[in-house]
Amino acid sequence: MRAIGLDLAGRATNPTGFCLIIEEGETKNSDTKLLFSDEELVTSIEAAKPDVIAVDAPFWFPHGPMGKVVPFRNSELLLMKRGFRPLSPALPTMQELAMRAGRLVKVLRDRGYRVIEVFPRASERILGLSKEPRKNQDEYDALLAALTGKAFIEGKFEDLDGIVIPK
Repeated sequence: MRAIGLDLAGRATNPTGFCLIIEEGETKNSDTKLLFSDEELVTSIEAAKPDVIAVDAPFWFPHGPMGKVVPFRNSELLLMKRGFRPLSPALPTMQELAMRAGRLVKVLRDRGYRVIEVFPRASERILGLSKEPRKNQDEYDALLAALTGKAFIEGKFEDLDGIVIPK
């Protein structure tokens, strides 16, 4: 099992957290790093040959009547009903992130990868974890995303209308 977690930045000039979890036979390993460009991300993903890529970023932003952007998608509303506080994909910085995520997800899916959207704050609470002092926030969120990807592979997940969380 190979799961990659990405804490995607809205701009390639900002760091994206990358985490690879490998569990194959007796081998259990994880590694985190920071990457920047989409090219760096795709190259690292292809080198890892993951079973799933779990991305902390909205893959699209919500549109209402006549194409107007609305505050939340149903998936965020479902997270809020469970006590989580996702940011609105309609915020300008989140729209930029969603556009980058949408482009990257298309490239990855076109290459045959399974890509899921995740929400690390939910994963953190559900899994009972807290930030490791050695990790920066981007790497930590990438780790949480990768752990959610692992739960997805193991069938221990819920799909909240497009956002995957662990069970």
